[in-house]
Amino acid sequence: MKGIIYYLFVLTAVFFVCRHFITDNKEYADAYDNTEKVEAFYEGDDYMQGMPSYSLLGYQSKYAVADRTQDTNADRYKDNTFAALFFNDTDREVLVAHNVYRRIYPASMTKLVTAILVCEAVERGDLNLDDYVLYSHDINFDEYNGAMHSGFSEGYSATLRNYMYAFMMCSFNDFGVLFGELIAGNEADFCNMMNQKMKEIGATNCHFSNTHGLHLDDHYVTAYDMYLILEEASKHELLSEIDGYSSYTFVYKDENGDEWGWDIEPTNRFVNRDISLPSNIKIKEWKTGTTGMAGYCLAMKIEINEKDYTVVVADNQSSDDLYNTISAMFNLANK
Repeated sequence: MKGIIYYLFVLTAVFFVCRHFITDNKEYADAYDNTEKVEAFYEGDDYMQGMPSYSLLGYQSKYAVADRTQDTNADRYKDNTFAALFFNDTDREVLVAHNVYRRIYPASMTKLVTAILVCEAVERGDLNLDDYVLYSHDINFDEYNGAMHSGFSEGYSATLRNYMYAFMMCSFNDFGVLFGELIAGNEADFCNMMNQKMKEIGATNCHFSNTHGLHLDDHYVTAYDMYLILEEASKHELLSEIDGYSSYTFVYKDENGDEWGWDIEPTNRFVNRDISLPSNIKIKEWKTGTTGMAGYCLAMKIEINEKDYTVVVADNQSSDDLYNTISAMFNLANK
């Protein structure tokens, strides 16, 4: 009898261990020591030396699209990018992989993660896109020169839908803080939700310390995790809807209750038509980002000749170089 009980116990233990790693492994280990402060360098190679590589703890390499030990077509991107990724999602083919598992700063690409949590709150019924949300106190970023800000002050209001459009299209950092307070009560607790969500989708090599992406040393991502974030963002109809607009009338009320309309355009130069694209390329979900430490960033889901692709580039040169680099990548899809 004891032998039978022991045998059943072993079988049960094996079952639950296998179930955890095969179907329920949502609690991945953190890949980095979040307490470590990385020195801030921005001059050429010195920047990259300030961003150390780590072993990818908790990283599910056998399930990954790109081999973490091998770059693909990387030579042409080493001089002008911190990281570059171009995947053919339809055929599961890696066209470009350069530093895709190395820590970079995400800048406003962060807003994709914030927006995902807002969408989930709406889909749960916790929030209504057409409800007005009060801008209850001033939100400033005095420590950051030139940080994108809506210009709102205490007493302004807009519908959640309009806030989301302006947040994703214009990259207004203050609206990220507003969302964090609306959903979690404060930005810090909301960031905990962001990091937990990243573990759930297997993005184990990132850490978010704010809702908008203004620079903090312990606020980082990898290009591969941005790929996973875009995959998650594409599941939400609202984000797909927003990312299809080349212009939008942002409606809001001032502190006196007077209604105003503001015509806004997206920061993505492919979408605002500053840069023309061939008719066979369709931009889907996307987010730009720019800070002195992050460089010029763009993460996108796109369609080329009816096939799906993902592109993530963190460029260390200029906005023009970023878009030239990505435009050249598109040619690889036609080979």
